[in-house]
Amino acid sequence: MTVIKSIVAIFMSFLMGVFGSLGLVGNVSDDFTEGKYKNVILLIGDGMSFNTIAATEEITGIDLVMNDMPVKASSDIDSFMNSYTDSAAGGTALATGVRVINGTVGVYPFDLLSPADINVPMNLSELAKANGKAAGVVTTDQTSGATPSSFSAHTFARTNEGQICKDQLNSDLDLIWGGDTDSITKKKAEAKGWTYIDNEDDMRALKAGSRSIAQFNYDDLYNCTDEYNTPSVEEMTKKAIDILSADEDGFFLMVEGACIDKNAHNNIMEGVTECTVEFDKAVAAALDFAKKDGETLVVVTADHGTGGITLNEETGEYYFTSDDHDTWDVPLFVSATDAGFTSDTLVKNREIPVQIARVLGFDEKQFPISK
Repeated sequence: MTVIKSIVAIFMSFLMGVFGSLGLVGNVSDDFTEGKYKNVILLIGDGMSFNTIAATEEITGIDLVMNDMPVKASSDIDSFMNSYTDSAAGGTALATGVRVINGTVGVYPFDLLSPADINVPMNLSELAKANGKAAGVVTTDQTSGATPSSFSAHTFARTNEGQICKDQLNSDLDLIWGGDTDSITKKKAEAKGWTYIDNEDDMRALKAGSRSIAQFNYDDLYNCTDEYNTPSVEEMTKKAIDILSADEDGFFLMVEGACIDKNAHNNIMEGVTECTVEFDKAVAAALDFAKKDGETLVVVTADHGTGGITLNEETGEYYFTSDDHDTWDVPLFVSATDAGFTSDTLVKNREIPVQIARVLGFDEKQFPISK
């Protein structure tokens, strides 16, 4: 098997180079100095388009913090050979620097030719852990959802909940927090050395150095309520930063606001705007830490927009034009101007994690690569 893996690794390295030239793999400009920041917090508003942000500000009267970040650019959202992107492919591009087939999580398009356990693209969480940093995933979706899975698992189908949860339980991440999923139980988690939590009080009691997996009430997360003692995405973000920042080598944290997308699929504008405001509170928490810390970069983007939210210029009202994903470019906001991102530019989604890796000090020989 070792010989087979070596042969496959060589073959996949060749394909990485080929597909890199074709636009599959992310790359960045050569004039950026690596290692600018010790920590990176990547926040993903699932289903959040530019018009989602504009509609939220118009309807709620709230000025969103993310809209005032120093770098305001945009990102395309293509998946492998497709301008339509689902959350699995969109999340994987943002996690690995590789564009993949819709519906797949953390596997190359050409992995269909070989077993997934032989060759898969490394994600940013795995990169951080492999280099001594702490890493965590926070979501308002179920922990087995497409976006959190992109940063913690590898499977040919986003519906493979059992495989996703198995990968997550076998990972060495420091925390995976989100909504409850059938395949993760307290018994299974503790057997793998995790501290299992399912409410805000237990989350607040966690100490630095612990490894925890949270299974919060999903209905609470979806509805932005705390009937079952469930923390908000802002509260999860603050506590996750508190835990991960104790690592002297630094950390990587991915935070997803998942229910922007879910409400948009159902054309519920009030839900979309409420979830966008809640997500923005998490952005504010990350920016507040970054300002105090001085060694943290905050990146805010989306995997795709949802609902085709459009402004009626006659009435001044925003409305839905679909119940599906958009193909429009999405926001890309960055907390600093010295991290290789530039305002008023269009960045490929697969280039975002590559730039994040460079920010953290890792070159093209370390990321993107096969795990």
